[in-house]
Amino acid sequence: MVNYTIIIPHHNIPNLLRRCLHSIPLRDDVQIIVVDDCSDEIYKSELLSLEKEFINVYFYYSDICKGGGAARNIGLQHAKGRYVLFADADDFFNYCIGDVLNEYINETCDIIFFNANCLDTDTYLPKNRIQHLNTMHEKYERLPEKAIISLKYLYGEPSCKFVKRELIEKNNIQFEETRIHNDTKFSYMVGFYAKEVKVDHRAIYCLTERNNSVSKNTTHQAQLTRTKIFAEKNKFLRDHQIHAFDNIMIWPFKDSLSNHDYKYFNEYLSIVNHYGFSYFFILQKMTIYKWRKSLIYRFCKKVINHIS
Repeated sequence: MVNYTIIIPHHNIPNLLRRCLHSIPLRDDVQIIVVDDCSDEIYKSELLSLEKEFINVYFYYSDICKGGGAARNIGLQHAKGRYVLFADADDFFNYCIGDVLNEYINETCDIIFFNANCLDTDTYLPKNRIQHLNTMHEKYERLPEKAIISLKYLYGEPSCKFVKRELIEKNNIQFEETRIHNDTKFSYMVGFYAKEVKVDHRAIYCLTERNNSVSKNTTHQAQLTRTKIFAEKNKFLRDHQIHAFDNIMIWPFKDSLSNHDYKYFNEYLSIVNHYGFSYFFILQKMTIYKWRKSLIYRFCKKVINHIS
């Protein structure tokens, strides 16, 4: 019986992939799938070396470079575990993953949410890239119902979750094949269909930060993709009366204004208009977003948390 399938998309970083694979316990009930997204020829020999080193890992190779979403979809086609986990090749699992895999062998709920930490991939110094997930776990202690909404709909990364494979296949949920945010729709769709979830505060996963990662892409084309994906997401949340809003939708507007690059502003506005969001709605959300980022807001929030 395969209890867990771990899917890892990879492109041009075999040295970091080796670190990731070393962090996964060698177990008969864990299926490990690496999907190489058409890495450059110079890395092929290193990948073949990894195949020989990790004989328990299944390697699949894509001839066309389509991004992490397409690679994960290939992995899902071969998944056999009751639960599916996702990792990025430049990240790794923390030591507690072995204990966690033991404890949830007989679990039946749809999703188990976990916590994570974040380190610089070279220096291993702490970074704040995963602070939003840490905050959701902290909120769970005080406001569990609201925290569950955040974990299901606002935590867009596929990592730090055990997702029941049956739920994915029954609802035909896949990753989008965009260059960025290809995991966004997958994450909120599994959250939408999940009926029973659990929250485990242990940080089973270490998300790393590196300068040339895909998530740092702020080109105009990337911003257009970002606007569309999150406008579609917020429309879905609104249409299904889910009380959540993903602020990433307004990031391109914020960046356009802060960089005094107004020529793209109307393009972003046209996209969100298509999904039913007006200029005044965007203006309101940007005002709220700016307030939430202010020192005054953070001070008031600390006082309220201290009182409660």
